[in-house]
Amino acid sequence: MKQYVKDCLKSFLIVVVYIFVLLCVMYVSIGKADFKSTFLIGEPEGRYISPYSTLSWLSNDLDDNWRLSVIGRINGDTHADIMARSTAIDFGRVDGVHRDSWRNRISILRSNGIAPVVWLISDDSSDVYARGLNNQIDYQNQVVSAVDDVVSHYVVCLECDEYYSSSDVSTLIAELRKKTDKPIGVHLTPGVKAEYIKDADIIYLQTGFNLNEKQFRQQIENALRFGKPVVVSEYHLQGTSAGAKAFGDIACSYPGVVGTGNGRGTTSCQTLEWGQTKKKEWYQEYEKEIVVSGIAVATLFAMLKHTPKLKLNASDNGYELGLISGDYNLRYSEDRIAATYRIEF
Repeated sequence: MKQYVKDCLKSFLIVVVYIFVLLCVMYVSIGKADFKSTFLIGEPEGRYISPYSTLSWLSNDLDDNWRLSVIGRINGDTHADIMARSTAIDFGRVDGVHRDSWRNRISILRSNGIAPVVWLISDDSSDVYARGLNNQIDYQNQVVSAVDDVVSHYVVCLECDEYYSSSDVSTLIAELRKKTDKPIGVHLTPGVKAEYIKDADIIYLQTGFNLNEKQFRQQIENALRFGKPVVVSEYHLQGTSAGAKAFGDIACSYPGVVGTGNGRGTTSCQTLEWGQTKKKEWYQEYEKEIVVSGIAVATLFAMLKHTPKLKLNASDNGYELGLISGDYNLRYSEDRIAATYRIEF
């Protein structure tokens, strides 16, 4: 009898561990963040409109000494905006996915507590646009395959409305969602256009430069009307300046603003949470079946001396499947799972 009870308890413990691990796997993708980044840094210099812009992070035009210099300038940021494709002359050129070197460069950010936000294509890259939308779809798929596990999320294009139609942007987002469950942002020229942001998870707002406080607030309030989380992304050319930080703090005073991109002081924005409504993977689609299998296998492991019997009851109203093995009874239907032991002392 004692061994019998031990076997039952062991089986029960196996089931508990099995279900716990299953639930952990199912919900591991849930994430939280308040995005604080600074992507325009430094006075114009040579070919660069922003010589220490994090957008140039993946470019072969800059070396690791430059990257460490940038790290020193964005100390305290939680995220860094990095460009995956750009042939614009005023930032470092990036046109080609190089998995190993990209991951090495991203590791510099991550080792300093900074999560990369990948912008998939830049403005002022007309030679890239000429290759067609399918070329960009293929390129962003390559990006996701190379670095999805080491980045925070994506912005589908910088100033999308300069070179893509709203339907193009919707297509890029739809194709990107086939490859990743991470949030997708849309960045436009100053202001917000409903047809461009309708499929985005996050609005990456460009307010325009040289605004007074009232104008700046009006841009934020307009963006929040669309009911999506907003990262107030572009508002100052010198993201490390006192003026930029003051505007970043103002932005964070608004509920619905989940981050800033051109500098901030010591305030915190609202936290964005994602992952709860992600598409179902196979193990979520069949979670009841997996749980039933775990219960059956774990229990029968301790009770193999009994020959299991299968029982099926079916009618127009549904079905119930029964598995009986000695004092163990499992019943499964579309809306119920029940497993019981009968223990006698």
